[in-house]
Amino acid sequence: MKISAAALAILLSSTAAYAADLAPQPVEPIAPVAAPYSWTGFYGGVQAGYNWGKSDYSNYRISDGLWDYKGKIDAKGFTAGVYAGYNYQFENNLVVGLEGDINYDSAKGKAHARGNLNFDEPGVVPITATTQEAKLKWDGSARLRVGYAIDRFLPYITGGVAFGKYDYNPTWRVDSSLRYSSTHIGWTIGAGLEYAVTDNLIARVEYRYTDYGKKDYLDYAASAEGRFNDRINLKTHTIRVGLAYKF
Repeated sequence: MKISAAALAILLSSTAAYAADLAPQPVEPIAPVAAPYSWTGFYGGVQAGYNWGKSDYSNYRISDGLWDYKGKIDAKGFTAGVYAGYNYQFENNLVVGLEGDINYDSAKGKAHARGNLNFDEPGVVPITATTQEAKLKWDGSARLRVGYAIDRFLPYITGGVAFGKYDYNPTWRVDSSLRYSSTHIGWTIGAGLEYAVTDNLIARVEYRYTDYGKKDYLDYAASAEGRFNDRINLKTHTIRVGLAYKF
């Protein structure tokens, strides 16, 4: 059987095309997919900010609550300190952690006392303080944090136990200036936003409200009046920025 030259050429060309289809084809390189950022781990950092607040004070008699003087001190100043903690990120991007911080404070204020005009018992001379000064010297906290990770962003809320050292300086009209100092223990709550600048450096901004509760600073006896206390009720607001290293 004779095969024409044209038929042979067609057969050879189709065979070559089929073989070319069977040859390995070059594979396009696939760009690696970056793993999502994980907030799990220990961290520690430094922070600084501004705090302001007020302390209500009153001098009252223990036996019946009759007060001699009362007023408010508006304190404000700068704060700086350190913080450290641990975060754990769940598969659903919920982040839960524990954190503690300690800070130096310069918040202070001064006010004039308001005396009780009804304090007119026979033989009693009120010891009304003419001025009141107070200063928050340092503060700290131990808190729980809960947030939701949006890759490298972490909005969160935080709350826990707070403590602070407060100096109170009344100047009485019957005595010289005195100084009392005590540690307040209360609670704090706030919210913030963190951003992982790199895999290890984390920046943040945070607001917190703190109620240090009531504290009796002074218990003294006056011969005619009985026993008296100076009571302070301290509350503060704080805005801070911080930078931490994640280990």
